[in-house]
Amino acid sequence: MSSSEEVVRTWFRRVWEEEDVSAIDEMLQHDTNASGFGSQTLVGPEQFKQMHAALCALISNTKVTFDKFMQQDDWISLLCTINANSTETGKAVSITGSAWIRTGDGKILEGYDHFDFMGLWAQLELLPQDCFEQGLSGQKIK
Repeated sequence: MSSSEEVVRTWFRRVWEEEDVSAIDEMLQHDTNASGFGSQTLVGPEQFKQMHAALCALISNTKVTFDKFMQQDDWISLLCTINANSTETGKAVSITGSAWIRTGDGKILEGYDHFDFMGLWAQLELLPQDCFEQGLSGQKIK
C-alpha cells in the first residue's frame, strides 16, 4: 500500500468511522480545500469540522467500504460505499461516492468529493419520497 493510500484509508477510518475530530486537525493542512460538501468550498480544518459535526449528528455507526482505488503520483481517486444508521431512527442508510484526494507529508492537501447526499437526505426522510420525480417535472420540490 502506498503512503498516499494509507493516508486516505486512515482519514476515512478515523474521521468517519471513529468520529475522531482530532484527526481532522492532524491530517488536514491549514489551507486544504475540500469541495463537494455543499455549494461552498470548505477551507481548512475548522470549516471541515463544522460540516463533520453536522453530518455526524445525522448518522452514526459509519462504515466505509472502498470499491476502487487508483493512484497517480500524489493523487488518489476512489469509489466507496458508506453504510451508517440514522441517529434519529436507527434505520440503516447507504450511499455511494467518489473522491479525488491529493496528499503530501502524511496530510490531505486537496479534496474533490462527490457523494450521494440527496440519496442520504431521502433515506433520512429529510426530503419528500418523490423528490427526484418532482425535480424532473421542473416544479419546485415541496
